[in-house]
Amino acid sequence: PAEDFIPPSTTWLETFAVAEAMFFQHIAKRAPRHSCYLKCLQLCARILESTDFSHNYAMKTVVMHLLTLIPLPAWCHRDFLMRLDDIMQYVNCCLEEKRLNHFFFANEDMPKEINLPPAFQISQPLNLFQKLAQDPDAQDVAWLEFNELKNQLRRQLFYG
Repeated sequence: PAEDFIPPSTTWLETFAVAEAMFFQHIAKRAPRHSCYLKCLQLCARILESTDFSHNYAMKTVVMHLLTLIPLPAWCHRDFLMRLDDIMQYVNCCLEEKRLNHFFFANEDMPKEINLPPAFQISQPLNLFQKLAQDPDAQDVAWLEFNELKNQLRRQLFYG
């Protein structure tokens, strides 16, 4: 299981901070000028500050997954609303499936330029929503929080 491969917490945090920085540098080098992925991340972060959505790392994880799934030219500024919709749809599907794979564990879509420890590459996917799969009450709370998140997003888009 993936849990067998998780290094001590200090290494884990440092490894992912560096890996995230490397990933976003990789994307920045390849994304078209006037790309909207940072704006999407910033808006999600701003909305998360004003909601109780307890899965804030999940939003960043979703954006990272989508950056590897949706071609970078499709992240242009004019497609900003479509990419926000993609983010929300992805979260919705993950909540329905009670599964969101950690971005850095066993991710076949990981750019080759991101050099991760071998244990992360050969491990099983790590489900960030495992608690939702085990606890129906936690899933109910997550749905309520997600609906509030969607409402906050609408308000932010319409009223600033």
